[in-house]
Amino acid sequence: MSEVSIQQQIFERVNHATRILIPLPNSPGGDTLGAALAMYEFLKKLNKEPFLVTQGGIAERYRFLPNASATQSKLEQSRGFVISVRTENTPLDELSYHLDEAAERVNIYLKPKEGNYEASDVSFKSDKFPYDLILVLGLPSLDLLGKLYDENTDLFFETPIVNIDNHSNNEHFGEINLVDITATSTTEILAGLLEDYEAGLINAGIATNLLAGILIETNSFQHIKTTPRAFLKASSLIAFGADQQEIIKHIYKTKSVNLLKLWGRALARLKEVPELNAAYSLIKAEDIAKAGSADIREVMEELVVSLSDTKIIALLAETAPGQTTGYIRLHPSLISPEVANLLSIDWVEGGLGKFVFSGKTLSESEAELINRISKFKEKLSK
Repeated sequence: MSEVSIQQQIFERVNHATRILIPLPNSPGGDTLGAALAMYEFLKKLNKEPFLVTQGGIAERYRFLPNASATQSKLEQSRGFVISVRTENTPLDELSYHLDEAAERVNIYLKPKEGNYEASDVSFKSDKFPYDLILVLGLPSLDLLGKLYDENTDLFFETPIVNIDNHSNNEHFGEINLVDITATSTTEILAGLLEDYEAGLINAGIATNLLAGILIETNSFQHIKTTPRAFLKASSLIAFGADQQEIIKHIYKTKSVNLLKLWGRALARLKEVPELNAAYSLIKAEDIAKAGSADIREVMEELVVSLSDTKIIALLAETAPGQTTGYIRLHPSLISPEVANLLSIDWVEGGLGKFVFSGKTLSESEAELINRISKFKEKLSK
C-alpha cells in the first residue's frame, strides 16, 4: 500500500470535519491573516462551518481583504453535558423533562418498560468541544495565540490540529504538520495545497488573500528569501483573479501621516555597525507621543525593505517606562535556535524576531543589543 501524503491526510481531515476553528494571534500579520481568510472562504465553498477567531482585532490596513469582517473575538466554549443511562437490562419506554424555573433546575424522567433504574445505571460526562478540527496557519508555536490558547488549553488538547507553516522553528504541535521551510510564506504553501485539493474552487477573493500574504511576507518580492517558486505561485494566483493592484494600493501606497512621522524619527536615528554588518534605530517614547502613532512593527518593516543588503536589522522602541520593545531581522544564514536563545527572541511573521528588555533605559537596551549580537560575530563572515 502506498504511503498517504501529508497533503492527503489534511484533505481527509477536512472532509470528515464540519465545524472548523481557525485561531489567529492578536493583530495577526499579513501572511497568517491572508492564509486564514483564504482558508475560511475555501471551507465555506466545501459547505463547512469555519470560525475565524482573534482576540486582538485586525490592523486597519488589512481590513480591505475579502472576508476580513468575518473574524470573531470569542470562541464558542459551550460544551454539552451528557447523562448516560444503561438500558441493557432495563429497556427505556418514555423520556421527558420538566424545567423547574422556581428551583432553577431541570428534572429528567425516564420510564422503563419494566423493572427500575438504579443510581448505578447512571453516569455523567462533559460533551466534546463544539469544533471538529483546528487549522493553525503560519504560527511556529501555539503560545503565539496568547490568551486564546492560554485560556483554552483543553480545547487545543482535545481537538485534532492541522499545523501549516513555513517557519524553521516550528514546534510540530499538530496531529498533522505541513511545515515547508523552503517556502517563502504560509500563503505560498496553502496556495499549492488548495490547488491540489480543488483548483476550481479558488475564486478571486481566495486568490487575493493568498497573493496578499505572499506580497506582504516577501515585501513585494524584495526580501532576500524570495524564491522563483514564490513568483510562479503569485503568477498563478493572478490568473485565478487576485487583485494585485488593490493589494499594492492598500499595503504599499497608503500610509498615514502619523506613521510617516514615526518613520522619519527612526531614519534620523539610524546607526550602522559595519564590523557586524548591522544597522539599527531607536524610537523614544516622546517620538511615539509626538507622531501620534505606535506602529513600531510597520516602521521595522520599512527598515527591512530599505536595508535589504544588511545582515542584521533591528529597531528598539521605548514603549513604557523602563521597557524597550525590539524587532530584529536576521539574514537566513544566521537563523538558528542557538541565535534565537542568545537574543531571547520570539519569531513572528515576516522573518522578524521580537524581544522585550524590562528594567532598562533605551540606551541600556541599545548596549545590551550590541553586546548580544557581537557574541555571534564569527557567523557574519560566512
